[in-house]
Amino acid sequence: MSVSRRTLLQGALGGAATLALGASKSETAQSANSPYGPFKMGIQSYSLRHFNLDEALDITQQLGLHYWEGFMSHIPLTNDSQQIASFKQKLAAHNIRMLAYGVVGFNNNEAEARRIFEFAKAMEIPVLSAYPAPDSLPLLDRLTREYRIAIAIHNHGPGDTLYGHPDQVLKAVEGRNPLVGACEDTGHMIMAREDPVAAEVRYGKRLLDVHLKAAKVSPNGGREFADIGDPDSLLDTIGFLDILLRLRYNRLVALEYELHESDPVPSIQSCLESVRHAWALLQTVVA
Repeated sequence: MSVSRRTLLQGALGGAATLALGASKSETAQSANSPYGPFKMGIQSYSLRHFNLDEALDITQQLGLHYWEGFMSHIPLTNDSQQIASFKQKLAAHNIRMLAYGVVGFNNNEAEARRIFEFAKAMEIPVLSAYPAPDSLPLLDRLTREYRIAIAIHNHGPGDTLYGHPDQVLKAVEGRNPLVGACEDTGHMIMAREDPVAAEVRYGKRLLDVHLKAAKVSPNGGREFADIGDPDSLLDTIGFLDILLRLRYNRLVALEYELHESDPVPSIQSCLESVRHAWALLQTVVA
């Protein structure tokens, strides 16, 4: 990081950081039985894209996770009430809540946008991670108010000309209601040579969804995805969790794993262990 975390906090969060940190201590006490503390740690089901829905839910349960961001290969967008009831039944049977869904594309077509929002309403999904066309933003501003379902704009790395940089996301959400915000993908942020911790500070209360993943410098000097906890990872996991605490972030933190599509579980387990370790270390700072 070119700027220290303390400088970021002083400049962007000011005195509110101290107040939020105090609130986080209370949340920590209430979450003493969770290895992830107050964080709603879950998984983006894209990480399990090699598996069908039932298999992916079984794996999630075996990982000890209770939150999902659903990917459409597992739970397709539908308005079929029987299919929706089946999806909800399967999630409930595994003690899994779907706190987000995506990434969903939007254009300025109200009928299609309403179909997506109606699906989210029926599935009781509070956040849609999204990649909206710029001309759809006024429509989404209106629909998020109507449905009380949030839109979180997802960044997609160095090739993303719309939302690859935090400035672009912040410009897109400027003046919109608080339910229009950011889904920060930390891995793509690193791939675009941005600092995930600095970005989340800038997003502040506009941060509505998190895809937690790591990346590192590749042998050719570029960037490539990596395991959280990899010694060469450029993700400051402790720093990222620290800012979530200070922001009083209470939405989904979804591990998203890009590598080893046919056999991702051992690496996912390792990533989760690294997150738990980061939380354990962070507790010694905030306690």
